Amino acid sequence: MNVVILKLNKLGDGVVFVPAVQALRRSCPDWQITLVTTPNESGLFGGPLGPQETWACPKSVFERSYRRPWVLAQWIWAVRRKGAEACLVSFDQGNAAHAVAKFSGARVRIGGNLDHVRLGRTLTEEVPPPEDGRPVTWNWRMARALARSFGRDAGWPAEPPPPDLGHLLPRGPRKRGSRRRVVVHPGAGGLLNQWGTRHFASVAQSLSAGNEVIWITRGAEAPAPEGTVGAPVGSLVELAEWLASADLFLVNNSGPMHLANALGCAGVAVTGPSALGWDPYWHRERWTVLRHPDLYCAPCERVDRKLKACANIPSPMACLEYWTAEKVLGACRALLERPGGGQS
Repeated sequence: MNVVILKLNKLGDGVVFVPAVQALRRSCPDWQITLVTTPNESGLFGGPLGPQETWACPKSVFERSYRRPWVLAQWIWAVRRKGAEACLVSFDQGNAAHAVAKFSGARVRIGGNLDHVRLGRTLTEEVPPPEDGRPVTWNWRMARALARSFGRDAGWPAEPPPPDLGHLLPRGPRKRGSRRRVVVHPGAGGLLNQWGTRHFASVAQSLSAGNEVIWITRGAEAPAPEGTVGAPVGSLVELAEWLASADLFLVNNSGPMHLANALGCAGVAVTGPSALGWDPYWHRERWTVLRHPDLYCAPCERVDRKLKACANIPSPMACLEYWTAEKVLGACRALLERPGGGQS
């Protein structure tokens, strides 16, 4: 049976979708799965439990096809030629993905909907948002609904396990010395989720006294602070290798945070407006999530609504400004000293 899965999004969204694809491969090994995803995130879905075929397209290019009928028709025709009997549309997909599914010829079309899709009747079964508000749970339930439609969900686990990302570690973790290793990633996909490079640099410099501190950079980002080791990263494999070797990962609430969480890394995440559902899902005992303790407007993001601006007019970005370098440094040291908190 041919199944087409539509999931075009950023790194964190991809990480929490991998368990759903891997579970379908385990439960339905005879299915021929084609995944439509983004180029950078396609690497997440490798290994023996990955889809048999992956089509990569930048998210913005794919979404614009909805306003370019001739391009959208090409996507629909490509899926129809696969002879798809079922489509799975992740809850965060837009009009283009829903249009491809609707006109694909697939008799079973399962997914979620954030209520911004203009087309009607694109899905034969719509899976509602989960009670816990976690995207990983929503993805998991959509995949199970697809398996159940064909009587293939027997023994399906109640909760999603961490994804198997061993294919991202072909050489294993990066070699390290005798000191504990702290990896710092100061970036984030959205400006509203960024604590600030200068704050990260201050903490990194303090931690470099007694620890090996690796400063992750991409492209033309700021150079590594004094006392740290700069690590230019150009691929998921390189990032995963550094994360797998870390005793502690210091990061914003971001895609790299979810990758580290899936790999079992311990970490501290400085979190501002991000929805509660985007906190680390696996190995929660290894993570310290820093959220403002009593801010009336936080978190202002929801899983079903993308955040476009800070809602706190009197005190913009108070949720992130609350976290001083001293507070974050203390959280890092406490986690490093906690028995079993960091990796050895």
